Amino acid sequence: MKQFDYIVVGQGLAGTILTYRLQSEGKSVLVIDKHREVTSSKVAPGAYNPMVLKRFTPCWNVDEQLEPLYSFISDFEQKFQVTIHEPIKLHRLFKSVLEQNLWMEKSEKKSLSAFMNPNFIPNTNKFIEADYGFGEVKHSGRVKLAKMISTFKAHLVKQDCLLDQDFDFSDLSYSDDSVTYKSFTAGKIIFCEGHRLSLNPLFNYLPLMRTKGELLTVRMKGLDLKEHLKSSVSILPLGNDLYKVGATFNWDEKDEICTEKAKVDLLARLSTFVNIPVEVVEHQAGLRPTVKDRRALIGQHPKFKSLFVFNGLGARGLLISPLLSKEFVQYLEEGTSLNSEVNINRYQDNYPC
Repeated sequence: MKQFDYIVVGQGLAGTILTYRLQSEGKSVLVIDKHREVTSSKVAPGAYNPMVLKRFTPCWNVDEQLEPLYSFISDFEQKFQVTIHEPIKLHRLFKSVLEQNLWMEKSEKKSLSAFMNPNFIPNTNKFIEADYGFGEVKHSGRVKLAKMISTFKAHLVKQDCLLDQDFDFSDLSYSDDSVTYKSFTAGKIIFCEGHRLSLNPLFNYLPLMRTKGELLTVRMKGLDLKEHLKSSVSILPLGNDLYKVGATFNWDEKDEICTEKAKVDLLARLSTFVNIPVEVVEHQAGLRPTVKDRRALIGQHPKFKSLFVFNGLGARGLLISPLLSKEFVQYLEEGTSLNSEVNINRYQDNYPC
């Protein structure tokens, strides 16, 4: 039997950042993750910003999230000598004078003044229809998630602590102070499976929803857009006339199959404010792990004390995961309390006795 401090199941965004955090604390970790070309973490454009731009409100707990995010990025890039972060301006397209006025009003609020440029940005791009200009969001950027995940995977392989296979629950046994999986033992196991948590027999009582999202990579020659632009769809520049356009939200379909309907919808919404020929280069789909109350699912199993979950990070997983992983490791190692808004204890009544 080979001994580890932790077993982590899943190496998407959540599993990567949590395992990185555990290893940084000197803990030995075995990661179990079946390689898949398409996952929500790898498909996601990796853009982050501190605001909900539909209503001009701050993201949940955002004042505490940015510093851990920047610290994680800096540490990761330094450790692995890679660049995964792209600071990029974010512009919210205004559709009316009413939206301009609301932006000005909100930018004066203490909770938002650090994130909003109160001055309107005029539109100078002849291929974009934005008569009322843009609002600029501060502290925005992009992390190349696929590169981050593949870099860390190579690190795990080099350390001989990655099993590239589907997790088989029939090979798992556990007590209150240890777990055994095949020929490996650990003090604790943490499930970071993304949307597959809904199929986990130990944690499927939690209200995780699989939310399908589709996005396009398109070529728009001559658009020359330098900023991340938000309107009825998001346009994220990739360089060389390529842009990510997305994304859809579909709560009914539970597969990762690209649909013509979503493609047509995204292109139609794009055409409402971009007036330039569009060539679709790639069409991708993924399933996001979302929760009905829009809060993550973190904590200890209500009955089996060596089983844990770190999941349900949703569409803002990149922004929130560095802070939540830090707090979770403190909870695991030091016995501190978890934020009640993300602690799975809030769904205790869902667990079948």
